[in-house]
Amino acid sequence: MQPLLFERNTVLYQSIFVKEVNAKCLTNPLHFHNEYEMVWMTKSNGRRIVGDSIANFSEGDLIIMGPNLPHVMYNDKEYYEEGSDREVKAIVTYFRLDWLNDNFLNSTDVSKFKELLKDIQRGIHVYGDSKDQVVVLLDKLLLSTGLKRIIHLLSILDLLSDTREYQCLSSTGYTNPHNQKDVQRIDKIYNYVMNNFTQNISLEDTASMANMTTASFCKYFKGRTQKTFTHFVNEVRIGYACKLLYNDHLTISQICFQSGFNNLTNFNRNFKRFIKVSPSDFKRNLKI
Repeated sequence: MQPLLFERNTVLYQSIFVKEVNAKCLTNPLHFHNEYEMVWMTKSNGRRIVGDSIANFSEGDLIIMGPNLPHVMYNDKEYYEEGSDREVKAIVTYFRLDWLNDNFLNSTDVSKFKELLKDIQRGIHVYGDSKDQVVVLLDKLLLSTGLKRIIHLLSILDLLSDTREYQCLSSTGYTNPHNQKDVQRIDKIYNYVMNNFTQNISLEDTASMANMTTASFCKYFKGRTQKTFTHFVNEVRIGYACKLLYNDHLTISQICFQSGFNNLTNFNRNFKRFIKVSPSDFKRNLKI
C-alpha cells in the first residue's frame, strides 16, 4: 500500500524537517504518512480530525502525531469566503526516529520515553506549562541545524516523557484502516460534512456521493471511522456549538439551530452525550 504522502521529499534525506506555514486557509485533504508530525498552530482556528478523534483547535494548539495516523484540519467557514482577511500561521515539524535502535528503546532507562511514543501513535494534544516549554524548544528547533536540531527534538520528547500534561486523541487500540482509495473517499465525505453540517444532511445523498447503497455506506463508514455516520455528524455539530456558546449574544435555542440541529431536545441530548454536561451548565461554567 502506498500512503497518501505530503512533503514526501522533506525527510527523505533529513531526520527532521521544520517548516513555517503562512496561508489564507488550510487546504490539505485527509492524509497520513510515514513520519511523525508535530503541529504548533500559532494563528488559526477550526476543527481537526486525528484518527477517530474530532475536536476544535485554536491559536496555540500543539499536537504530535505518529506515523500512518490519518489526520486533517479544517478552518471555520469564514476562512474560505472570498475576500476573507483571515490567515493561518503554524510551525510544522516532520521527523523520523528510525535511527533509534531496539537496544536503546528496550533499555529500562527510557521506559517513559517508550510509553510516550506509544501515546503519540494515537496523537497527543499538549497543554499547560509543558506546552509553553515545548514552544520555547520549537523556536530553537526552527533555527538550528544538524546535530543541534536532533538534540532539541530529543529535549522536547524527553520533556514530554516526564509530564502528563497531554491528552491522547484517538481511542485506545485505534489502527489506520485506510488505503489510498479509502483516504480519497473518506476525505470527500469529511469535506461534505464540514461544509454542510449547519444544514440538513441526508444519509441517502451522502451514500450516493460515495457511490454506495445506504446500508453499504453505513457499514463502510463505521468500519473506517469506528463510529456511525450520524454520530460523526452530531459530533461535528456539537463541537461547533461549543464555540458558539462562548458568544453571550446567542441563546441556547439559537445555537441549537445554527449548529444544524432541528429541535432543542435532540440538541440537549447530544450535547450531554458528547460534553457530559448540559449546554446551560457549559455556558455557566465559562463565567466561573
